[in-house]
Amino acid sequence: MFAHVSIGVKDIRRSVAFYDGVMERLGYERLFGDVEEKFMAYGPEDSFFIINEPLDTTKDVLACNGSHLCIKAQTKEQVDGFYAEALRLGAKDSGAPGIREHYSDDYYAAFIFDPDGHKIEVLARV
Repeated sequence: MFAHVSIGVKDIRRSVAFYDGVMERLGYERLFGDVEEKFMAYGPEDSFFIINEPLDTTKDVLACNGSHLCIKAQTKEQVDGFYAEALRLGAKDSGAPGIREHYSDDYYAAFIFDPDGHKIEVLARV
């Protein structure tokens, strides 16, 4: 459905270090971007994820209350790896890896808050 999704970050260098670590656990690499240009893209070319510092620096970066992004994983081990690496890199826990039966019997997911407070879910169908 989406060609890409973009979220604002306060410090591109900190966020690139974070997302380099966690995206690697899912098998995703940097697609394009430049820290000096204040943006970086990850994922497959047909549906990618962008982090960027806002163009309007007079306003704060705000995480959206009540919304989150879900990133696909292929295996439960990738979900576990993403979650562990995210916590190691300073993310806050919002739901340890496990089956979410209230969604479906094969819905294996974990939730974290990234360094800017964005809620990120990682999901594998198992």
